[in-house]
Amino acid sequence: MALNIAGYLDEVSFKYLTGHATEHSYRPALEALFRSIDPALTVIDELKKSEAGMPDFMLQRGDIPFGCAEAKGISKDAIRLTGYSIEQRKRYENAYPNLIYTNDVDFEFIREAGSR
Repeated sequence: MALNIAGYLDEVSFKYLTGHATEHSYRPALEALFRSIDPALTVIDELKKSEAGMPDFMLQRGDIPFGCAEAKGISKDAIRLTGYSIEQRKRYENAYPNLIYTNDVDFEFIREAGSR
């Protein structure tokens, strides 16, 4: 499944321009983008609930999870922390050592936040 960044952005743009897309509408494209990075990557959408909550995606190689991703809607600001729960973000940063926050266009990569 080869999806480059331009193809990903085309898919997100197409769905956005329909005027009917929700936060969840972009998840298949985001999952395909993650999978295209590494064929050995397992991407799990809609995790079981943990003490910290339910991030949208977990990324793992083999049996080893190494990161999570939280996808917010395009109207949310994933970088300036506006339009969504900052409490949720803090919980995720403390619980998951490698975290991606995205609004499907902007991406913030947070590494080992809970260990700071």
